[in-house]
Amino acid sequence: MHRQAESRCPFAPLVKGLPVLGNTTGFLRDTSRLLNESYLRHGAVFRLRALWLKYTVIGGVEARQFLQQGLAEKHLSRQRIFDSVGEQLGAADFVLGQSGERHVRLRRLLALAYSREVASSFVPDFVASVREVLADWKPGSVHRVMPVVTRLAFEQYCRVMCGRSLAEHYRDIMLVTEYNMNIGGRVWPFFLYRAPHYLAARKRVLDLMWTMVRERRGAAPEPGAPKTIMDTLLSLRDKNNQHLTDDEVVCYSMYGFAGSASYMARLVGFMLHQILKDPALKESVVREADRALSAGLRNVSDVREMELLRAVYHETLRFHPVSQGMPFYAEQDFVYEGRKISQGDTVVLSQVPMSFSDRWFRDPLRFDHTRMLNPRNEHRGGSGFHPFGIAHRTCTAMGLVELMAVTQVATILHEKTIDTVPAHYQLKLKVRPLPAPSDRFGIRTAPRTPGEIAAAVPQTEESITATFPGYDEPRVSQTLAGAKLRQFACNEMIIREGDTADAFYILESGTVRVSRMKAGQEEFLADLGPGRYFGEIGLLQGVPRTATVAALSDSVRVLELSRESFMDLVESSDLFSGEIAAMMRKRTAENSLREALPGITPPEMTRILPEFTTQFHEAGTLIIREGDNADRFYIVVGGVAVVTRGDEEIARLRSGQYFGEIGLLTGCPRTATVRISDQGPATLLSTDTKGFRAVIDLGNAADDLAQTMLRRVGELRR
Repeated sequence: MHRQAESRCPFAPLVKGLPVLGNTTGFLRDTSRLLNESYLRHGAVFRLRALWLKYTVIGGVEARQFLQQGLAEKHLSRQRIFDSVGEQLGAADFVLGQSGERHVRLRRLLALAYSREVASSFVPDFVASVREVLADWKPGSVHRVMPVVTRLAFEQYCRVMCGRSLAEHYRDIMLVTEYNMNIGGRVWPFFLYRAPHYLAARKRVLDLMWTMVRERRGAAPEPGAPKTIMDTLLSLRDKNNQHLTDDEVVCYSMYGFAGSASYMARLVGFMLHQILKDPALKESVVREADRALSAGLRNVSDVREMELLRAVYHETLRFHPVSQGMPFYAEQDFVYEGRKISQGDTVVLSQVPMSFSDRWFRDPLRFDHTRMLNPRNEHRGGSGFHPFGIAHRTCTAMGLVELMAVTQVATILHEKTIDTVPAHYQLKLKVRPLPAPSDRFGIRTAPRTPGEIAAAVPQTEESITATFPGYDEPRVSQTLAGAKLRQFACNEMIIREGDTADAFYILESGTVRVSRMKAGQEEFLADLGPGRYFGEIGLLQGVPRTATVAALSDSVRVLELSRESFMDLVESSDLFSGEIAAMMRKRTAENSLREALPGITPPEMTRILPEFTTQFHEAGTLIIREGDNADRFYIVVGGVAVVTRGDEEIARLRSGQYFGEIGLLTGCPRTATVRISDQGPATLLSTDTKGFRAVIDLGNAADDLAQTMLRRVGELRR
């Protein structure tokens, strides 16, 4: 009966098109618009045709549900779609064609290799590679945008993939990439893989990659040198402790060329178009880029400070989707949303209709970068924003793409004054096979005369943390909650050089010394204070501990995150080790606020925590002086704060206790002096008068503060 019911279901409607050409014109004019309008007119399942190509599309939120319910694994496969592409990159299993356990294995390994954790050290190289190309630009010269940004993306990827430029191989690599993009995307016929010039270029590229892999396979890493994507691929082990094969390392080192020079270059082209067409936006973004580049971009954290440019990046991903959908092959007949899909159909799961839905985005047919800024943050939560795929089919290199794209655009705008050519260029798309600005889109350079650079308004770490990827995912919160608090006495070993790397550490209070053995002698490397972190190198590189870390003061407190938890955050949520440490510090700050103000509710915590800043102070540091004006309120997070009046010690304050409230509540000068204990450093949360008013407006918090103030005033009078 069930099969009979299925047989009576209609096929998906065929979207109206031209004779012979079908929907070819719509594809070439604006693929995203064609997908969205077809979804709105015909529902979640519809058919499109472009010349000899036929597609059944499952779009919108229904595509997400289809994947999340496991129906893709049940009815579809990708091997017939992508095996031919994988063969061009070597003899390895190609991740895009895999499913089930093999797909999971490769995704977890590639997520780490392409992670922002690996790419972070190469941010200065990303900037330098762009500057090298721009150095040849003369004032008044005109450049076509897409060839320029493609070359820049290629140079950036080379730096993070193998640590150097491969400019002499650019033509070969881009030829191989173009063929695989177009033949894999079914735009060009398969027989073109047999073209002699393509085969010759492919052989030269594979020989190059194999040579680099063989050289690096047995090479000892240079001390202090950042680990490239290729190095990371060579060192990775799966859950069965198996290394990737050399074939796999070659394949996935080459795979990144398509992601950077094809996908990312198109994204950068669209970003530049949106910035240059809006003079006010351009002025603001240039000002932000000038601040960032003048200070120096060192890592992920510095790139994250460019809030405006990152908002443009996210809105560009939404408004100009580069990824139109994920193609599959139907292995059997099945019915979805009341529509029959036949064995042998090419089925595309498209997230594009979600990007233009007013269910998640206000006025979605208008480019508006402010939707991606606080407080709107319309892209957060993952409901409608899926620019890199859906669910377990999301691209593993999202963070790498963001770092490369944002640094590229920021560097161009900082180094050169550019304007659109022609002056009133109206965006036209070129689809081959992905949409990009047409070849007519150009830029003209002019001498760069940056004005005075205004200092950026610093953000608190508590505010910045809320923008980290995965911040609001329950899985991330649960993983961080599993961190253990450990305490060490002076000279006690925390990690030992040569031991197996099994945990990541954030120093909550106290000081530690980092050292290593060199030529039989102990070599001092650094002393670390509260807020610093260590232990990530051995975890990320899969090597024994590279240094010894020992407590340098009494009562050293560290938060310990297991290797499994740390690697899960890096792999599944693409969190940078510094972000993991910041999020764990934020949890500590929240706990201290709860201790100090036990009546605070979760919504109140969310509202007031960004008003506080985390401060790390050395032993003996003076915090407030008796008689001075009162301007801040403090909560002890770790360590000890000593309160004195005259020569008399009044109190020692520890985690969860606070001070500074009397002067703020009464308007009087400071009634006591507070210093950090001589026994070790301390961590404090502090806020200014505005933040303190927000605290006392909470109701229960005001009662707690009033009672504490009355008790302390009484103690001071005795």
